[in-house]
Amino acid sequence: MDYQIHGYLIAKEYHFDIENKCLFRLSTNSSEKNILFGALFLNQTMLNVFLYLLQNGRDRSITKQELFSKVWEENDLSPSTQRLWQVLNGLNKKLSLLGMHDGMVHYFRGEGYRLTEDDIITLYRKDCH
Repeated sequence: MDYQIHGYLIAKEYHFDIENKCLFRLSTNSSEKNILFGALFLNQTMLNVFLYLLQNGRDRSITKQELFSKVWEENDLSPSTQRLWQVLNGLNKKLSLLGMHDGMVHYFRGEGYRLTEDDIITLYRKDCH
């Protein structure tokens, strides 16, 4: 039986669905019985950056050069510092709109980029092929 990564559960209320390029928020307030639902779609470059950081930037910082190599160059894109800043700034704004804390993707001076949320669980699904 083979398993492949389906997505990630972040802070117990956000589900990142890789295949659908979507981040969902489903939270409940048990004291008031309210349900809050939201969905956020990411463009391909934001998806690739967020996915790379989820896979590699939880325990260590990811340098700008590593992001250029693994996200831009491996997808036949031309890397630039300005474009990296735009993508990461836009990603943080989108994540904040969904209710995640500001600066989910944070730059640590002299080190690189890292996710600031510790509660991230990798979700797998059984490959049926």
